[in-house]
Amino acid sequence: MIVSKQPELIVAPKNVAEIRVLAEAGACAFVVGDARFALAIRGSFSEKCLEEAVNLTHSLGKKIYLLADAIFPNALLAELATYLPKVKRLLFDGIRVADLGAYMLIKQMMPEMPIQFVDAMMLTNHYTVNYWAVKGMIRTRLAHELTLDEVLEIKSRATCEIEVLIQGAPLMFTSRRKLVDNYLEFQHTLGKKVTVSAAGNFLFDKERDLYYPITQNDHGTHIYGGNDVCMVDALTELLTAGIDALYIESFTYETEDLVKILQLYKMAIKLVAVDSKKYGKVGMVLYTEVEKLQQKLRRTDRGFYYKPTIYKNQSR
Repeated sequence: MIVSKQPELIVAPKNVAEIRVLAEAGACAFVVGDARFALAIRGSFSEKCLEEAVNLTHSLGKKIYLLADAIFPNALLAELATYLPKVKRLLFDGIRVADLGAYMLIKQMMPEMPIQFVDAMMLTNHYTVNYWAVKGMIRTRLAHELTLDEVLEIKSRATCEIEVLIQGAPLMFTSRRKLVDNYLEFQHTLGKKVTVSAAGNFLFDKERDLYYPITQNDHGTHIYGGNDVCMVDALTELLTAGIDALYIESFTYETEDLVKILQLYKMAIKLVAVDSKKYGKVGMVLYTEVEKLQQKLRRTDRGFYYKPTIYKNQSR
């Protein structure tokens, strides 16, 4: 099996201390940021913590990216304009965005900063990917609802680095509205007492027996897939095609479990390159080990890698 290069294994730490632990487990790069400018992030970092995170990450020989992927209204974009000069001195390896206004502002204020486009839903073809490459993006993260064949075709035609989600909950929907608060208020008007669970909130699909995590923050409401994507035993084609970065969505995992998941993926990536036959034999064992780490209501599947997005009443 010919693997031209090792992909970057990316994860979001919840604090500075977790960076060292996750790096030792196999993480190659980290995503950090201030919750004011990040759509949904595992841990919000102050400016002081960002500096500590950058210094620690680079001392470990790893990369670190600043996340600023919120949907920016005018007021928040103005806040970003005052925030960027404060963090400009920090030696981030790149900034990750999903908003054209934020992209334009960063290009204006930090022209030398590498920028990555990480919208979870819009990057579905190589024309869009290469459009952003022409604009100066060094990397794009593909939409979650793509088949493996579509991913491989995009990679074969892309002129910038390609990143894909390989573990964790895929983002399905986001809205700037506070839909959870609106729901609770509506239930209250009906005389029903509904509380927000400390264990998390879910939309339940009775037909599919799936629980979809629903979260709310200052940027609105976010709904995630009913199952966590797990590709730990199916990395061969992605790595052979030269996919540049593999992203683990970590918000549903505690540190101990995330460490184990990283170790399993590190093992899988190594086996693909040096002993593909052994990987074929032990891959399902790795998958089973990941399954053991799942939360009670979270199962694993392949996402859309091996199935297209199909709706019951889809027009022909």
